[in-house]
Amino acid sequence: MSRAKAAAVPEHWIRRQTLANEERFVTPQLKAREGQIQQLRARAAQREYELFCGLRARVGEEAAAIRTAARLVAELDAIAALAEMAATGGYCCPEITDPEGPDARVLEIEAGRHPVVEQLLVEEPFTPNTVALGSPAPSAATDSSSARPDLLILTGPNASGKSCYLRQTGLLQLMAQMGSWIPARAARLGIADRIFTRVGAGDDLAAGQSTFMVEMAETANILHHATPRSLVLLDEIGRGTATFDGLSIAWAVAEHLATPAAGGGIGARSIFATHYHELNELAALLPSVANAQVLVEETGDSLRFLHRVVAGGASRSYGIEAARLAGVPAPVLQRARQVLARIEANSVVRVGQAPDSEASAGHGALAA
Repeated sequence: MSRAKAAAVPEHWIRRQTLANEERFVTPQLKAREGQIQQLRARAAQREYELFCGLRARVGEEAAAIRTAARLVAELDAIAALAEMAATGGYCCPEITDPEGPDARVLEIEAGRHPVVEQLLVEEPFTPNTVALGSPAPSAATDSSSARPDLLILTGPNASGKSCYLRQTGLLQLMAQMGSWIPARAARLGIADRIFTRVGAGDDLAAGQSTFMVEMAETANILHHATPRSLVLLDEIGRGTATFDGLSIAWAVAEHLATPAAGGGIGARSIFATHYHELNELAALLPSVANAQVLVEETGDSLRFLHRVVAGGASRSYGIEAARLAGVPAPVLQRARQVLARIEANSVVRVGQAPDSEASAGHGALAA
């Protein structure tokens, strides 16, 4: 009631609260009803908790069956999702080769696509690429002109798609081995015992390890555990240290991966993405190595990435052009070109000696 009318309220009303412009009252009947409502609420909460405890007990009794049903539903959901993608995304059924046959190590993917990246592209379609790895068993009679390499040296500019190509290859191998169709025109795949990757850069501050140390630790793990049946994907090994040190490490790692086990190496199916163009010389020294590059289209000062992988090694990394596309100021780019010209004019790196050849003093597998 307003304070002006509060004096006229019945005598059995009980004043409960006085405010600035009004007063609040309650009657004995309302007060009794309020107590009943509160009791009912308490009883309802107690009953709700009792029902919950009973339901919880019943669920506990059927926990094993519920977990089994949940796993089966999740499995069906995953299979249905893979089937939907295969039906609507232009996927193919990969051929899995005989683990004991001559093509046990084959990895052939024709016009493969990255299953995630192609879903994210809006302005232009994903550019498919082909990969062929895995030399046949030594006893198999094969045409040398169509022999597949064990190691692919992949060169090309920054942001051209080298890392995507590596990830795509690993994902499609994994999808095929889990029983899924894959985004490609056709595929023949041998079972990989393990898939090793060294892609991306990062440090471990808690363990006191720099980016280069983390890279070397992961590389060491690969070299210790990879087998001829493994798939190894390496991205720019050796970039975190001095140029000649990094090139030396990259050369030795690639050489060890490509050399068969009988020759003291591993002979694993591998893709090695790098900016060290000197590694292209490995293809002339080891029959199990081939070169590939990601194409770019250069018109004057403009650079367009084609994202297409073809045979042959790249001769340039276009690092300064990539810096320009990223927005580095023009004076810095101009100075970078001047420094690069001086370095190229005064630096010579001689690479190309086979590991088992006898080198004269000062001329090992790598000399600068």
